[in-house]
Amino acid sequence: MKKNTILLFLLFAVTNTFAQVKTQYFDEDWNPVAKEDMVYYRPEPKAVNGKYLFKDYYKSGKLQFEGLSLSKTEEKFDGEVKYFGENGKISGTSIFKNGVLNGSAKTYFEDGRLRQDALMKDGEEQTATVYTYKGTEIEGSPTLYDLITVFEKEERVKQIIYDGNLKGIRQEDYFHEGKAKYFGPDGKLLGEIIFDLYGNPNNGTMVEYDFNPMKVSHKRFFADGKEQVMEQI
Repeated sequence: MKKNTILLFLLFAVTNTFAQVKTQYFDEDWNPVAKEDMVYYRPEPKAVNGKYLFKDYYKSGKLQFEGLSLSKTEEKFDGEVKYFGENGKISGTSIFKNGVLNGSAKTYFEDGRLRQDALMKDGEEQTATVYTYKGTEIEGSPTLYDLITVFEKEERVKQIIYDGNLKGIRQEDYFHEGKAKYFGPDGKLLGEIIFDLYGNPNNGTMVEYDFNPMKVSHKRFFADGKEQVMEQI
């Protein structure tokens, strides 16, 4: 599973310089255009406590972005910047230091639920947690469970399959360690399995679930790569 590049729109401009400070007009790709062709526009930034407040708007006049820059003519953002959907709801936040992404960068779905939470350092993504919610359409079919996937430097390191409650019934996969843990409806550990180098179950207890709603289906027990017994729930 490869993580979608969700944060690209947070990086849309950092070092653009404008010849004149006035209302700017942009197309859907943030290229400068004439007023009649605009999709977004930016009024002249205003001075605020030694910085300059940049605000971008949709053609409709709804706020699309706001953030403080160290420069009136460059997008040298410093501090938290915010992005908004045309419905008025926040769609993302990110932390800049001296014009470079350093700190938290989050994006949200239109309904306000968290979509991705990343940690940036010197403009590069260090970690990212991606949220997929039950019922989300993936390849034409709705998912039957909630899913959280954790990446480090684009490498998937952890995954949690659950059903609405992160402390309840769930499966936790740890890819670096080559193991998985399984929990019941009360959040208690049901078993743990260690995989071999090829991803096959090697030692421990593997739990299989049914979904929608999520519930335990089978328990399988392994020793040295051989299945000992399967317990049907």
